[in-house]
Amino acid sequence: MGGIVLGIFYVSIVFCLVALVVRIIKYANAPLHLRWELYRASSTYELVDWWTKPHTSFGEKLKSVAQDIFLLRGYFRRNRGFWYWLFTFHSGLYLLIIWHVWLFIVPAVTNVQTESTAGLVVGHIAAALVFIGGAGILIKRLTDKDLRAYYAPLHYFKWLFILITLAGGFYAVHFYFNGSMLEVMGYVKEQLAFELEHKLNPPVVTSLHVLFVSPWLIYLPFSHIMQIFFRYFHELRWDHVPNVRGSKIEGRVQKLLNQTVSWSAPHIQTGSKWSEVAQGLPEDSAGEEK
Repeated sequence: MGGIVLGIFYVSIVFCLVALVVRIIKYANAPLHLRWELYRASSTYELVDWWTKPHTSFGEKLKSVAQDIFLLRGYFRRNRGFWYWLFTFHSGLYLLIIWHVWLFIVPAVTNVQTESTAGLVVGHIAAALVFIGGAGILIKRLTDKDLRAYYAPLHYFKWLFILITLAGGFYAVHFYFNGSMLEVMGYVKEQLAFELEHKLNPPVVTSLHVLFVSPWLIYLPFSHIMQIFFRYFHELRWDHVPNVRGSKIEGRVQKLLNQTVSWSAPHIQTGSKWSEVAQGLPEDSAGEEK
């Protein structure tokens, strides 16, 4: 049993890393998008004199990221009632991530021999915030018809799975390890030492928790989190770079314009290059318009 759990966990880690790299390469090599499909209310391109506007600096982008990710600015402005639950969940999630980093680093670099009351308290606070916020989000999604209309059934299962995974981790720390951070860090230290005896014979409680975490590692590269970073911030929020002569954008546009048209329509010349199509209408259509 321990070997199966170990195999699933490590395969999920490798899959997550490989999938992330593949998706990053895919996004980096994707063709330019059409701006008219991505306009938003505050798009620079909606302004008549958009080319005179300065490009957003790196510092401004970083500030925008911090406000959108840590403060969930968009939800705060548009749906304050939903924002309270989202902010509670994400605050707890960030704290929980920091807690896990601390949990793995401390046993790896030091010989822990004393209890850490602060570590236990922070872990419980983080878990409580995530659970309360997650439950609130799920209930809000179920009861609000406007939110429910844009939510696929799979996402309801996702939130239930999050709560179950969280409850499993809480049970392992608070009941199996008797709420002792010394025991928890001792267990982590054994796992980090890659002692096969401990890895092949894990406790049932920790095995179940690892099994619940593994699907999340597989899901992460395809989740909304990755879409936010790769599509929302890069393409929707910041892609206000004009196409000027000699720029990289001009080179990419020219490459796309040299591709041939593979479909037909009254206004499209099949077999022609897109640059030729963009320069004029087919003779039939041009004649009809005259």
